[in-house]
Amino acid sequence: MYQPQQGQQQQQYYPPPPTMQQNQNYYPPPEQQQYPPPDYNTSYQQQAPYSEEPNKGIKPSSGWNDVWATILWLVNLGAFIGLAVVAIRTYNSHGTTYGGVQSSNPYPGLTFDTSTFAIFGYAAVVGFGISLLYLIIANMIPGPLIYITFIGSIIVYFGVTIYYFVRHYYSAAIIFLIFSCLYLLCFFWWRSRIPFATVMLKTIVGITRKYPSTIFTGILSLIVQTAFSFWFMFTVIGIYQAWYSSSSNNSRLNCAMVFLVFSFYWTSQVITYVTHVTLAGLFATVYFLNDGIKHPIWGSARRALTTSFGSICFGSLLIALINLVRFFLRVAQSNTDNPCASFFICIIQCIVSCFAGLFEWFTYYAFSGVAIYGKPFIPTARNTWNMVKDRGIEAMINDNLIGNVLFMGGLLVGVLSGLLGYIYLEVSRPPYNANGGMTPVIVMMCFLIGASMFSTVATVISSGVATTFVCLAEDPDALRRSKPELYESIRQTWPRIVQGV
Repeated sequence: MYQPQQGQQQQQYYPPPPTMQQNQNYYPPPEQQQYPPPDYNTSYQQQAPYSEEPNKGIKPSSGWNDVWATILWLVNLGAFIGLAVVAIRTYNSHGTTYGGVQSSNPYPGLTFDTSTFAIFGYAAVVGFGISLLYLIIANMIPGPLIYITFIGSIIVYFGVTIYYFVRHYYSAAIIFLIFSCLYLLCFFWWRSRIPFATVMLKTIVGITRKYPSTIFTGILSLIVQTAFSFWFMFTVIGIYQAWYSSSSNNSRLNCAMVFLVFSFYWTSQVITYVTHVTLAGLFATVYFLNDGIKHPIWGSARRALTTSFGSICFGSLLIALINLVRFFLRVAQSNTDNPCASFFICIIQCIVSCFAGLFEWFTYYAFSGVAIYGKPFIPTARNTWNMVKDRGIEAMINDNLIGNVLFMGGLLVGVLSGLLGYIYLEVSRPPYNANGGMTPVIVMMCFLIGASMFSTVATVISSGVATTFVCLAEDPDALRRSKPELYESIRQTWPRIVQGV
């Protein structure tokens, strides 16, 4: 039996590795520096990034990070408010069209009228309701939720496919048929990974039950996101009414709409990542200190809204720029009748979407590091990724199924919201969509609104998962003390991660 040498500390023991017969996934011990656990204190001050210098330790950070990004976001918000003021004056100066009831409209060739507000509003309400229901179910039955999401997504996608075929909307029907078949195959491919995802989900949900402030934070963030979505829709329609002209090229209107879409993406990401950093700080506190702090959410929220806010704006800006490119590609594809051009745009969309997915995945873990260490975005992202890679946790991240389940849930909410927008257009038949040319745009906007509603709620779960992985890279021994079931599941499947503990 293995015995430690005299004078060694507990966290430096190297237990005997399992034999190849015991675990076929065993990784041989790498020659690498072991990182000391962060020196958390009861006041939960910010910690500096880990250092590769031995015994250097973790020091509290000070000052505000990435201030320039905060200033730039405030300028963006000011411009958005200015356009909203123009929209309000337009509503006050002219009549509206709402719910099919006509009043004075000096813009007979207008692309949108205010009945569009009802479509987007219904999409936001549906997205809010389904997202909130998903969060409640996650707390009630975390284990079966994974199966419910898989099976529910497959059933809904096949149902939407049939509906679109019946309505002769063949382009959308073919897309959803492909998604339905892919998800059906994924369910069989990923069945072996469901047990670990279930243990991880139960662990995160157990923390949310112990600290209801996590649920409150998610609901508050969802309300803010919903309010901002309504504000965005209100502003978009008002700007169309104010600046649309049937006799000019509408360059001012086009520039305003590009800015509004970009601003919507950026601010939505800021809301989401403020929530993520706030929750990540709480999960990190629980991971390292367990019951060391009674109300960790307050200190974590304060840092997310002050010293780390610039880093949040910086990372959100990068993601917003990528999403803006994806938006332009979707619009271009929906407005082209050339098969070759449509195929070429589709290829570019796939490339950009893959890059965007990888970047968002990387950024999410980087923001967990921002919450833990409180340093600027770029150095924290680099150090966090190096630490995760050296520990070998990227293998566990790749095998983790919760991110896929949440992604499917977000798509499901977006699809239902987009379907609602399509049904509303078919029933109400507004004048601006007499020839059906605006259907793809309206459906896509409803999809984005619904998906953004769910992404905010999913942050409660995904923040706990990502932060647990980052903390595990920092100090695996803390997980053995606080969550032995999860630790044992990780030890049996990925022994390299916990070696040296």
